[in-house]
Order: sequence, then C-alpha cells, then structure tokens
Amino acid sequence: ARRDLANVAIQNAARLQPDAGEVHLARALYFYHGFRDYDRARAELALARRTLPNDADVYFWSGAIDRRQGRWPEAINNFERAVELDPRNVQILSSAGDTYESLRRYSESSRLFERAVAISPGHYFARISRGLQPFYERADIRPLRTELSAILTEEPGAAENIADIMFRCAMAERDSATVDRAVAAIPPGGISPGGNFVFPREWFIGFAARTFNDTQLAQSSFTAARTLLEKLVREQPDYAQAWSLLGWIDAALGRKEDAVREGRHACELLPLSKDAGAAGLITRLATIYAWIGEKDLALEQLALSAQIPMGVNYGDLKLNPQWDALRGNPGFEKIVAD
Repeated sequence: ARRDLANVAIQNAARLQPDAGEVHLARALYFYHGFRDYDRARAELALARRTLPNDADVYFWSGAIDRRQGRWPEAINNFERAVELDPRNVQILSSAGDTYESLRRYSESSRLFERAVAISPGHYFARISRGLQPFYERADIRPLRTELSAILTEEPGAAENIADIMFRCAMAERDSATVDRAVAAIPPGGISPGGNFVFPREWFIGFAARTFNDTQLAQSSFTAARTLLEKLVREQPDYAQAWSLLGWIDAALGRKEDAVREGRHACELLPLSKDAGAAGLITRLATIYAWIGEKDLALEQLALSAQIPMGVNYGDLKLNPQWDALRGNPGFEKIVAD
C-alpha cells in the first residue's frame, strides 16, 4: 500500500516536471526501497545526475546501491564524493563511515565518525558509531561504554532510542544489572538493532535470560517471541529477516529441524548475490547451528561470514555471548585469531 502511494506521488511529480532530476531521484529511491531493484534505481540515478551533477544525494544513493550490490570500490568512491559535495552532512559522513566499517577498515571509519561528531556533538548515533569502532576492531568495549554513559547523563530520555546498543554493550560485559536497564528501556513493540527490522522485546528478554541461566524465563520469552514471528512470516512469507530470526528463536527452543529449515530459507530468500546485506543472515545461520549443537556447520558459516564485508567482526566474536557455545573449539578460536 505504501509503495502504491509513493508511485502515485512520483507520477504526479513527473506530470509537473518530467525531466527534473528530483523526479528521477525519487523514482530511484522507489525502486531501491520498494523492490530491491538496484539496476533500475541506478538507471534513474544516472538520469538524475544529468540535471543534478553536483547533488550529494545522487552520489550518496549511488554508493548505497553499490554497497548493496557488493561493488565496494565504487561505493567508497561515491560516498567520498558525496562527502566532498556536502562535507557537513552528518548522515552522509556516517554512511561513508559505515561503508568503511563494513570492510573492517576501522581507522578510516573512525575518521569519518569523528568528523560527524565534531559537526554535531549531540548526534548520539554518530557518537555511538565512534565508540563501536574500537569494539569491532580490538574488542575494547570501554569507549562504547563511555559514550553510552555520557549520552544517558546528558539526555536520560535517549534510553529508548539506544536500548539495543545498551543491551549489546551490557551483554558483552556480562553485566546483568545494565542488561535489565536496557531491556526496561525497550518499547513493548520492540526495537531495531540496525536496519529496519524490529526485534520483539521478548527476544531480548529471552537472550538475556538464556545468557544468565534463567531457563524458565528464557523458554517463556522465546515462546512469546516465536508467536510474533510466526504471525509475521505468515503475513509476509518473503521476509528473509523474519524467517532468520524465527530460526534463531527455534534454535533457542530446541526445535532443531525447524530452526535449520528457517535459517536456510532466509538465506535462500535473500542470497548475497541479491544483497550484500545478506551477510547478516549467514551470521545468524551460524548462530542457529551453534545453538543446536551442530558446531562444524556453525564454523562453516561463521568462516564465510568472517571473510565477507558486513560479516561478523572480531569484537563480536570475542565478547558476544551469542558465540559462547563455540568457545574453546579450535576451529572457532582460529576464526577469532584470524
């Protein structure tokens, strides 16, 4: 329904000024967000560039498409050009930083996040991203903890918006009291830990309970989360992220065959060849295998994730309780060391 509304708006704009670069830019975003049709989106951006040759947004979205298609050198070039054209745009700086982060080029990502924070010191997502780089690169959680503490001191109401990062930081430190505070800040409808997919609040409760050995709470929370995800995949059967999380939940609940089927189905719905962001689905499939005791299969997927852009990072492997089932395994320790 929303795509239909967007299409009507674009058609109205095209009737008023059919050759306007802004119309082609809007249509590019329609294909990008609405259909994952990156080739048609790229063609529209090429038309937009004719009348908007120095528009940073054209280069920004060209870089976003390159990133989705795994064209990483082109993505870097387009994001850097967007930064040149609009050097004080925090969103552009942050997205350029995200691109370097995806490639595990942390010194370059840190440079861009530092610039974003210097321009907008109150922009807490840029501050969090700055704090995340040492965690990803060296498993150093302290800068992230410092950023989160400062943000919450300055703006206590920010907790709801950054609850997912609070949760991740506290889980990495096995700090149950702070985990509880993070969960309390999550709205009843859940929260998105990156991207546009909302994780149910019950999933966070279940993951924390499992980590801290509260078996009964973990079981009830994951069961409640499963009900929500089952409904979602019935309503949207092509939603790869939903299938992937359902698989993770079923792994936690001991539904081994269901978990594997759902995790693999997610990877089939959205393969790397279709979207480089599918690296996260591979990482989650590794988690599913790990949680059901299939360690060799888990390591196979994890080794792939560790080799590709947007895959798992060192800090996550080192500190995230998600991987506790694999700790001590020589194959896992080799992936961490490499």
